[in-house]
Amino acid sequence: MLLLNVCCAPCCLPLLEPAGRDLTIFFDGPNLAPAEEYDRRLAATKKVAELYQLPFLTGQYDHDAWLKYVGGQLARPAAEYAENSERCRACFKFRLQRTAFLAKERGFDGFATTLSVSRHKDVPFINQYGRELADKLWLKYRTFDLDPRQADQQGRDLCRQHGIYRQKYCGCEFSIASGA
Repeated sequence: MLLLNVCCAPCCLPLLEPAGRDLTIFFDGPNLAPAEEYDRRLAATKKVAELYQLPFLTGQYDHDAWLKYVGGQLARPAAEYAENSERCRACFKFRLQRTAFLAKERGFDGFATTLSVSRHKDVPFINQYGRELADKLWLKYRTFDLDPRQADQQGRDLCRQHGIYRQKYCGCEFSIASGA
C-alpha cells in the first residue's frame, strides 16, 4: 500500500493511473497561505479522491510550525530566498518527513509525492531526500517516470474536465510574492 503525498489536485491527477489502485491520498499543506487557499485545495483534492474512489487522509494544517521549521533551516529570512532555493528544499523536507512518518505509523509499504513530477520543483533533491527517508524508516519511496510538462498539461486538462479548482501559485506566502 502506497501513501501519496498530495499538495494539490492538479498535481495529483496525472499520478493516479500510474500509481495504481493500491494507494491512499494524503493531502498535506502546512505551507499553504492564506488558510482560505488551504481550504480550496483541500476541497479540490477531496473531490479527486471521491471521483477515483480512493482513501483520503489529511495532515494537520499548522502553518506556524511550518514557518518555524523552514525559518530554522535558513541563514536569512525566508522571504529573501528565490523560488526553488534553500527555502523550498526546507519545505520539501518538512512535508516529506510528515509523509514518511505517517506512512510508517500507519503501516504503509511506502510513500510518494506529487512534488516529484512537478516541472516547477527541484525533483532530483525531492527524490534523493525521499529515498533517504525511506531507507531510514525501512519503507519504499516511489518515483514516477512521467514527463513533468506532459504531467502538468494532463493535470490542467483533467481539472477542466472534472471542474476542479486549479491554483495560480505554488502555495506559500513567499511564492505569492514571486508569482511562482
